[in-house]
Amino acid sequence: MVTLSVTSSVTTEDGPDLSLASEFEAESCVVATVTLEPNLTRKVSLLPEPGKPVLLAVQAIGVSGPAKVSILFNPPEREDTQAAASRPADPQVQEAAEGNAAPQDASVEKWIEVKGALLISGGDVLEGLGTPRYLSIKNTGTEPAKVRVFSALDLP
Repeated sequence: MVTLSVTSSVTTEDGPDLSLASEFEAESCVVATVTLEPNLTRKVSLLPEPGKPVLLAVQAIGVSGPAKVSILFNPPEREDTQAAASRPADPQVQEAAEGNAAPQDASVEKWIEVKGALLISGGDVLEGLGTPRYLSIKNTGTEPAKVRVFSALDLP
């Protein structure tokens, strides 16, 4: 069992402050870190098949501060462009890396833009987002980005 503590708040200059701090327990957690060059995509495994995700946190940092990335929950099976960059160019992979490829099915791929950080807490919320087991992370910024992903799981 892992005890998780989340501390966050929303504040405005002359308005209300809202504390979002909470503490809960999960069976296990996973942390992954990837470094992405601009316009490259990497697939990251979050959790084993059994169980229910209860928390997902993404942090993206560039050379000059928060980085801009996009994430896709449970991406279709295809190779990440970071691995493909180390081999001779395949025209389809090259087009995808350059952002010129047509989306395979726009109704299926729902990319979420993240600038700096994203926190999703609650098993029901993550279930509503498709129970993420994998993420595709694409660096949509203009500089290299270090992306850290934290996920927590409750077992059945």
